[in-house]
Amino acid sequence: MLFLGNSYTFMGNLDEVTLALFIAAGGEPSSERLAQPGMRFVEHVAEIERDGSDWQLAFQGPQDWVFLQEQSQIPGFPDGQSDLVQSQAAAVSLDSSATAIGAQTMFVMTWGRREGDSQNPELYPDFLTMQAELAEGYSAYVELASADGSPAWLAPAGLAWQRVYQDQLDAGADPLTVGGPFHALYIEDGSHPSERGTYLTACVIYASVTGLTPVGLPAPASVTDAAYLQSVAAEVVLSGEGVDYPWETVEDTGEDTASDTEIDTATDSETDDSEADDTDEPADSETPTDPGGCGCAQAPAPTGLFAGALLMIFGLRRRAA
Repeated sequence: MLFLGNSYTFMGNLDEVTLALFIAAGGEPSSERLAQPGMRFVEHVAEIERDGSDWQLAFQGPQDWVFLQEQSQIPGFPDGQSDLVQSQAAAVSLDSSATAIGAQTMFVMTWGRREGDSQNPELYPDFLTMQAELAEGYSAYVELASADGSPAWLAPAGLAWQRVYQDQLDAGADPLTVGGPFHALYIEDGSHPSERGTYLTACVIYASVTGLTPVGLPAPASVTDAAYLQSVAAEVVLSGEGVDYPWETVEDTGEDTASDTEIDTATDSETDDSEADDTDEPADSETPTDPGGCGCAQAPAPTGLFAGALLMIFGLRRRAA
């Protein structure tokens, strides 16, 4: 598993938290992370093309999955805005690089900022509005990357965050109450994920890849409501939510599942990720301002569950559309 992102990915060790879930379920995958503060898809493409970079080396060996997380605001920018246009082209390029090494691409939909984006108040006035724009943007990445006939996929983490928000509304509570289940998905800045937010995102990725529920898997002792977060991830992913998943596809053999697919694990290596800052950079004059993003969490301890099914599904290779 190869994770490309920015501080939303590395501050919380999203790769490690996700890896721990797969191991806890009985798998034997490995992971690698390539992420720097505020990094955008276009910068990942440039790094892949730079001779001798860690990115170029990572894309010289086989991988099963490449997970892509874009800068936190760009995916929701208006159609035609220059940063979004460049991001979409880069998403297709990254997907092509993944295909070339036998990997499947899964975009990791991020979440709206807790109280909207103060740098783009008209575009992103609140969480729900920002989340809706991000969801549309990430769906567009999947559609564009799948246009070559090899499907790309989506891990709808942002929709799981939205479900926590909605659960609070349904309970008659204010989602923005300090210390509440939704508020506590973020660190103090209301943008980057807390340990709980990273854990919820990892559960979504696990369910999106495997089609298995994370409910019942071991979790960090510090995530005291892990069972609730696991159930949210399972409900959002396994109920569909309008998202297509690899475990729903029908293979050329006519089988309904990937139960006969071959196991293929990823290459393990470490990268040196520095601690992130939010870097606010002005976009062009067409529309919004776009800063960088980051994250924070601890990896859970592994044990074994659902081993056979996980190992078979984890090895699912790209199919022709």
